[in-house]
Amino acid sequence: MTDDPDEPLEGDIGPAAAAVRPAEPETDPAEEMRRYAAEREERRRRTNALSGRIAAALCAALLAYLTFDAVRAAIDDHAHGRAWIYPPGVVAAVCGVMLVALLTWVVRRVK
Repeated sequence: MTDDPDEPLEGDIGPAAAAVRPAEPETDPAEEMRRYAAEREERRRRTNALSGRIAAALCAALLAYLTFDAVRAAIDDHAHGRAWIYPPGVVAAVCGVMLVALLTWVVRRVK
């Protein structure tokens, strides 16, 4: 224990305690707003990136299903002697090309 009257005691809430505590640095309001805006922009970018990944995954799943279904229909039509190139074959080709394009875009964007 010291006999210094200006030294605050543990748990002291009087004027001596305020004198010893380090003062909070004054923050510039403009700097605080810039920091807040930068944090908000970073949160927005992370949210947009996540929602973009989810949307790309859903589109890829849908295109994969449509391609599979169209190929299955083309095989069934061919086996039964029906026209298989125009309706299901073309749909399968278009969906397949779109799926490849989407996957290529995703891979190039990740790099």
